[in-house]
Amino acid sequence: MLSNPEIENALELLGKLMELHGENIFKAKSYINASFQISKVGKELSEMSDDEITQIPGIGHAILEKIHVLLKTGSLPLLETMLEQTPPGLLQLLQIKGLGPKKLAVIWKELGVESIGELEYACRENHLLLLKGFGAKTQKIILDKIEFIKRSAGKLHYAAIEPEALKLENELRKMFKGKQVSISGAFRRCDLVIEQLDIVVAENLPDVFKEVRIKYEVEKSDDTHLKIKGFEIPIVITCCEANTFYHTLFQTTGTVKYLEHFTKTEIESNDEEGIFNSAGIPYIIPEMRNGKEEFSWVRKYSTKDIVNVKDIKGIIHAHTTWSDGLNSMEEMAVQCMSLGMEYLAVSDHSVSAFYAQGLSVERIIQQHHEIDALNKKLAPFKIFKSIECDILSDGSLDYKDEVLERFDCVIASIHSVLNMDIDRATQRLLRAIRNPYTTFLGHLTGRLLLSRTGYPVHYEKIIDACAEHQVIIELNANPWRLDIDWQWIYYAMEKGVSISINPDAHNKEGVHDIHYGTLAARKGGLTKEYLFNYKSLGEAEHYFKQKKQSIRDKV
Repeated sequence: MLSNPEIENALELLGKLMELHGENIFKAKSYINASFQISKVGKELSEMSDDEITQIPGIGHAILEKIHVLLKTGSLPLLETMLEQTPPGLLQLLQIKGLGPKKLAVIWKELGVESIGELEYACRENHLLLLKGFGAKTQKIILDKIEFIKRSAGKLHYAAIEPEALKLENELRKMFKGKQVSISGAFRRCDLVIEQLDIVVAENLPDVFKEVRIKYEVEKSDDTHLKIKGFEIPIVITCCEANTFYHTLFQTTGTVKYLEHFTKTEIESNDEEGIFNSAGIPYIIPEMRNGKEEFSWVRKYSTKDIVNVKDIKGIIHAHTTWSDGLNSMEEMAVQCMSLGMEYLAVSDHSVSAFYAQGLSVERIIQQHHEIDALNKKLAPFKIFKSIECDILSDGSLDYKDEVLERFDCVIASIHSVLNMDIDRATQRLLRAIRNPYTTFLGHLTGRLLLSRTGYPVHYEKIIDACAEHQVIIELNANPWRLDIDWQWIYYAMEKGVSISINPDAHNKEGVHDIHYGTLAARKGGLTKEYLFNYKSLGEAEHYFKQKKQSIRDKV
């Protein structure tokens, strides 16, 4: 038989779902109120008479009947019906304090948000600011609540743990001055999602324990490991002797599958380079020690050619106040200039993205006039006329050819109808790739790390088509996307396909996400040769003009 808290929860959920689905608001509120009133009752409803129950404020005969059904069957037919009509992810969103059913209904119906990850992404792209009744304060509150929920999940995006991890590493170096200290494990490999932070310290465990416990709560897990408590993910310190530091660092950095390529004798070396020399394998950077394609990669490419964030000479894919960005085009351009960039491709949303103030043809013309004026003002820096053009459900692009021809370059992306099987998703993307105006393929799978897996695709077919039609694949640098996945970079390079590390920035600060995109690119072994925005302004300009000319030549 259900307890009072279980009955409260059922009635509250029923009321919220009714409000979410636009049912009679007065009935919905009555169930929520009844739930609240029951929470104040000091006696189990199962032990009370009907007269006693109806004496509880807000409980009449209609709700009494619902209580009878709950006590008798443990469920409510109406609640079950409402649950069947509700995407599972919305139930978690209903738990976010400050986001009531009425507001959630607007977000769900207007933006198509159905999970906590999608809601977070919508907040970070300022989509909520475009909805009636939502402001910056509300969006910030919701985002803060989401961050709390995420921190409780036990897994974090690399970007979420990076500041804390580097700070802790620095603190340990100060504690053990003169000793070798290094982050290891998944963080050193720059995995996209981190479950545990590993640190190696060349000091004996008793001394480490003595020093670390002054500031942190720690416990010994065995003779060589300590665990620090109080952080969002487990933090494990591995202690070792000074002469085995690199041996330990090597062992704790690579994955198990990666380490299978080395024998115990080879690992017993004085530095990491020596381990590779002993094994007869060219040096592999920590980011690539994943047990994937890196051993094939090193036979063809050199680590000195792997991309670094300083190699990026231009920013592709940034949004402005013309659609859903927070900063003007000039502000975004000045930000890029301050980072030493030579160009910026402003890529606001296309017309179908109504929730993001997608650009009509008239507004495109207006924006291009502003770009022309800014290019005169900011020269030699250049703003390219770009667009993030929606790939519609049938694979066609959001504008007709005569509109697409106005742009220097086009990023084709999917933003709607994400529930597709692998064949439909692949065919949709292939048609967009075959469009001669598609310059870049944006966030290939539409994934949001830790919340949405993205639609499945036949990667080989997509990459092969990009090679055939000279389409550049975006590595969306937003740390919640990092899409295309780094594991497919090697295949893309083998097919001659360029990758562009794009921040998909929605404000000035967002430009810095190229840092996370670069880390992901390094995991996949991307070299400068295949990095599109390693091109100088002149080279990028020539590429765009040449592509447009080839389209004209075929007409």
